Amino acid sequence: MVLRNYWKSRHKSRRFPTLCWIRPGLAALFWFCVTQLACGAGTVGEAKFVVQKDAEFDVTYNDTVTSVNQTIYAFNHTISRNKTEGVRVTVDVLQQQLESPILFVIRQKQAVMSFQVPLILRGLYQRKYPYKHVGRTLCQPPTRAASETQFFFVDVSTLSSQGTNYQLRVSRVESFTLQTDKKFSFTASPSQPQFFKYVFPDGVDTVIVKVNSDVNFPCSVMSVQDIQCPVYDLDNNVAFIGMYQTMTKKGAITVQRKDFPSNSFYVVVVVKTEDEACGGPLRFYPLRGDVLIDAGNRTKDLNVVVSPAINSEKYVIGMLFCLGIFLSFYVLTLLVACVENKRMKRREVFENPPDISPAETASLLGKNGDGIMTQSLFLCTRCSFSHLFGLSAVALHALACIPKLTRALWSYSILC
Repeated sequence: MVLRNYWKSRHKSRRFPTLCWIRPGLAALFWFCVTQLACGAGTVGEAKFVVQKDAEFDVTYNDTVTSVNQTIYAFNHTISRNKTEGVRVTVDVLQQQLESPILFVIRQKQAVMSFQVPLILRGLYQRKYPYKHVGRTLCQPPTRAASETQFFFVDVSTLSSQGTNYQLRVSRVESFTLQTDKKFSFTASPSQPQFFKYVFPDGVDTVIVKVNSDVNFPCSVMSVQDIQCPVYDLDNNVAFIGMYQTMTKKGAITVQRKDFPSNSFYVVVVVKTEDEACGGPLRFYPLRGDVLIDAGNRTKDLNVVVSPAINSEKYVIGMLFCLGIFLSFYVLTLLVACVENKRMKRREVFENPPDISPAETASLLGKNGDGIMTQSLFLCTRCSFSHLFGLSAVALHALACIPKLTRALWSYSILC
């Protein structure tokens, strides 16, 4: 009986050989699940924490950002259809060495702008210039409502595991809208460009935008762009749209109303990272690979003024004035020629007197010698009288009452 039971148990174990592997497989599966749960718990522990703050204008916020925390600043401001208010975001990074840059994203109703700090701007031969102080003006799209309250958010994040200190300040821009014939002074740098808005007044179709500075360098760029977002206000993209001009001390661009359907435009001023575009020297040579180069102080003080250009009437008046000057020279030359021609004709008449025939001479002097002597004496007396009182032959010739005596005078002038 015992042998029989042993044979049956042995026979069953041979019929189901896979049953012996079930327990080890279940144990391995259980261990794998426990390991994954532990890893998942660690991942959840490293999740980012997002903190949203209600922020205010003209307040400096000093905070720290890491890879596990993200801060969102919420701002609101009221805009109107008839008034445009500029908003400027200024960021400073306080640490010298950064493991990873900080990303700032500004989310508006109709636009999104982002930049990193330090801001890396490239120059000639792909030189890299870092800037830790960044200031950007937000794009202000037009609104159709008479008055509207809009919100915008500033997101601050980074991938650095170390805490990075920064300062954030959002302020309103004074004199964001330029006035006609009114000078406005400001300061700009490669990482802090400036742009302003100008609206064409009634009756003005063409204006001249003038930007001036007291120093030649650093080199700068002035640009005129349409009212749209985004605004290209950095050295690497300012030439993408609109009209632009590099400048040292003075720059000017003529703008016409017909080129801007909104009857307004942006005046953008950017300071370049290098001065070669304006004829200046090229620093930091030779090239040193991907090494970041300190550009130094490239802040520039400028002023801008928008003045109306001359209209078509003034163009016509100027052209007629110049034409009148040229015509006056022609008229004066013609008068001088006429007077000189008349004077030359008179001189020819007196230098070549008309010939008197013998018959006319005999009729004037008479048939006898007494007549000749008397006439000769009269002529001598007449000639002496004319010399005494300064009378010339022209005056005697002008006497219409004695034409025959005048001809006799010319014939016997040798007697005097």
